This record gives sequence, structure tokens and C-alpha cells, in this order.
Amino acid sequence: MYWSNRKGNVIYLLLALILLSVAFHNIFFNLGKFPIYSWDEARHGVNAYEMLKQGNFIVNTYRYKMDYWNLKPPLSYWAIMLGYKTAGFNALGLRIISGICAFLTIAIVAIFVKKTFGNLASLLSMLTLSTSTQFLINHSARTGDADSLYVFLFTVAILSLLLSVKHDNWFYVSGLAFALAFLTKSWHAGNIAVIMALYLIVTGKYKKLSIKKWMILCLCMTAPILIWAVMRYQYDGFAFFQNMIDYDLLHRSTAPIEGHVGDESYYGVILCRFYFLWLAILLGMVIVYHFHHNVSIDMSKYEKRSYIIGLCLWVIVPLILYTFAKTKIRWYILPVYPPLSIMIGILASRILMKGKWLVKIVLLSTILFVAHYYEGVIQMYVNNPIPNDQLSLIEKTKSLDGVRGYSLFKYHPKSHEAVWAQSAVLTAELVNDLKVQGGDFHAFLKNDRALLLVKKRFFTKRLVTSNHLNIVASNNWGYILSKEKIRMKHQVN
Repeated sequence: MYWSNRKGNVIYLLLALILLSVAFHNIFFNLGKFPIYSWDEARHGVNAYEMLKQGNFIVNTYRYKMDYWNLKPPLSYWAIMLGYKTAGFNALGLRIISGICAFLTIAIVAIFVKKTFGNLASLLSMLTLSTSTQFLINHSARTGDADSLYVFLFTVAILSLLLSVKHDNWFYVSGLAFALAFLTKSWHAGNIAVIMALYLIVTGKYKKLSIKKWMILCLCMTAPILIWAVMRYQYDGFAFFQNMIDYDLLHRSTAPIEGHVGDESYYGVILCRFYFLWLAILLGMVIVYHFHHNVSIDMSKYEKRSYIIGLCLWVIVPLILYTFAKTKIRWYILPVYPPLSIMIGILASRILMKGKWLVKIVLLSTILFVAHYYEGVIQMYVNNPIPNDQLSLIEKTKSLDGVRGYSLFKYHPKSHEAVWAQSAVLTAELVNDLKVQGGDFHAFLKNDRALLLVKKRFFTKRLVTSNHLNIVASNNWGYILSKEKIRMKHQVN
């Protein structure tokens, strides 16, 4: 296969467009039809909505109080705000920037591999990443969490670090991407800093940087963070930063919080759960690579050697750091999928170009089978959104006239304090700017601009008649009641 000639480039372009179309479908199909998830999509969505509503782009709030649980800097909230402005105040608006970031991650991986390892390696890397199930459907590309933006910035940071072997200016791009990653996921960005430090040491690159270049790199890595920190300090002093350090860094690292437990095998199990077949192919190719020297990469070249070192660090560092941390959460290792895909693309391309025919046929058949299998898993997921009846009931208030900005209470016959799922809080805000309240039934009766959410098993006709209430919406989950008659909005055909 002569991928370097003109005909090869045309074929590459056509195949790349097909793979990007598959990736686009996997990311965006039915994106707005899935119900909003609590933990952490809804929390981020509420933070972003309320920041936008209040015109404060620095302080995140939850139910209009300072949020000291979601201790992340504001970049991911700004991304969601952009999504709201682009696609509307709905689930699609909540998630669209995450989807775009995932698509861009696949695209920049493809471009980098094409420029450094050739067309075939680029196509295979794209195929692998476009069918990586956790990367696409688990707390990342198809949700409004911060992780897709973070993985994109992580990828930009490390690819720029690798490209610095050609020009030192890429170091500054890497440093800036680190700063933006910190402003997205806080201390998680420390992985990038560790990779950068180890890369500079192992490759010996640190010896070639002048004092001036070190200063510029440090400025790129710290200036955006310091600017945000100064702005945040104006609102609550050191309170937010103290919580960031005590809870989000030290406590998460030294103790399993919120039930997120696991032993040293935890992330290995997660990789096997979401990526087992691709890992099996990677392991098989490593064995072939070891015993067939004709397919090996020329490691005598400093540039290629530096790339391989960087890719290995990109996988190893997050896995080690998160394994030692006591809090275990499956999506922490999302940044390892781009480098694993690149490794698979590089090794597979070498074997397919220089290996024996039998090995080529077996490898290509296996790659296509695995890609088809994981694509089937993704299609099964994206084609079957599971509705949430409680959220669907709240969404019915969209058709009610004059209730925008109302308070929303939840009825429970034995409880004086309502417990709200974060997904319900966000859905209420997005649908009609409804403000969920923690008060009981008596608080609802005292509020003139209020709706009451009643679960079906708590509903009785006596509740309606004895309190002169009206049923304004209902479904399988329950009812929405009001103290006044509310008309439906006029529908224009």
C-alpha cells in the first residue's frame, strides 16, 4: 500500500470522511432526547444556567446559593452557557459543546497521526477512538459533564508537547492547554503537568530550554489560573480555594468519598469492561512487534523515540496516579483513550504494511470485527433513550400559560423537607425557569405563584378537593397541581 502518493491521499480523504461521519453520528444522534442525568451532568447544567441567569460568570451557584460541592473552576460552565445560547435551554444545549469537543478530539488525533505516522495509522486511530464506548457514551461526549472538554484540552496539551520536538513554540501551546484544563477539571489537570515534567526529563529536552523559554512556559501554565483566582477571590475570599484543596484534592486522594471505592485493579477492570477487545488487539500486536523486527519502528530517530515516550507516559501516568488515589471513579481515566487509539493505529499500520500476509489478513479481519462489535454497542445505546417519567412530567409545564418563574414544590405526606434530584432541578429551570423549593405542602399553600409535584402513590382526590386545587398536568409518574386554573398556551399550527 503506497499511502504517500496522490491516489493514496484521495483514498485517505474519502475514508477519513466516512469515519468522521460515523463519529459524528455516534456523538450527536438523539443527543437531546436522552433525559438529563444527575451526578454530574445536571449539577453542571444548573451551575451554568444560574450563572447565566444572574449574569455572574465567576461564581457557580446551585439553587441560587454558592455551590461548595461542585468545586470546579468555571470553564466547563462557560461551555454549557455557549451550548444554551447555541441550541437552546434544553438537553441538547446542555450537551452540544461536549459533543463538539469529542468530535474535535477525534479530528486532531487523526491529523497528528497522519502527519507523524502516515495515512493508514491515522485511519486506524480514528476508527478505534470513534468506536471507544466509554469515551463516547459514558460521562463524556454525549453528556453535559466537564469531561469531554477536559479530554480535548488534555489531548491538545500532550500532542503539543510531542510536537515540541519540532518547534519549541508548541511548549507554550501545551502550557496554555494545561491552564485551560485546570480551569475545567481543577486538580485533574495535574496529570498533564506530571506528564510534561517526566517527558522533559526522559527525553532530555529540559536541557535545551533557555531561562526565557522556561519563564514563558510557566507564564502560559499559570497566568490564566491566577487571573481566575483573583477574580474569584473578590466574592468569597479563600473559602472556595480552601474547599478545593481540603475536599477536592486532599480528601479525594486520601479517602474514598461518596461511596466511590475500589482496589488497585479498579481501573484495569474498567478498561476491560469498556475496551477489552481493543486492548486484546493491542496486546497481540505488541507480541507480533516483539518477534517480527521487520515491522518495528525506527527508534534511532530522536523524533520518533520522543513520540513513543510521550504516548506511553500519556497512558501510564493517569492510570498510576488514579490507582493510588483512594477515590475511584470510572471516568477519571477517560484521557487514556486517545493515546491508546494512537498506539493501536501506529502498530496496526506497521504490521499491515510490512507484516506477513497471513498476519495482515488476521489483523485486519480482527480490527473490522471489533470495530463492528463496538459500533453495535454504541448504536444500541444511541437508538434507545430511556425516558424519565418525573422529568417528562415537569417538561409538560412548557405548555402551561403564565407559570414561568413559579416555585415548584414536591408533596410527601410524611416529610416536611423535599428531596430533589439534581436532574429535576435542572429540568425545572430549563423548561420554565421554575425554582424548586424545599418546603412542605403548607409552604406551597402559602405561595400564590406555585406548582405542586405529586407522585402517583401519594395522590388522592381528597388532596385536590379539600384544598381546592387543580390538576394541570399528569403522566405515569404523577400529577402537577396548582391553586388556580391555568390555561394551556395557544398552539399555532
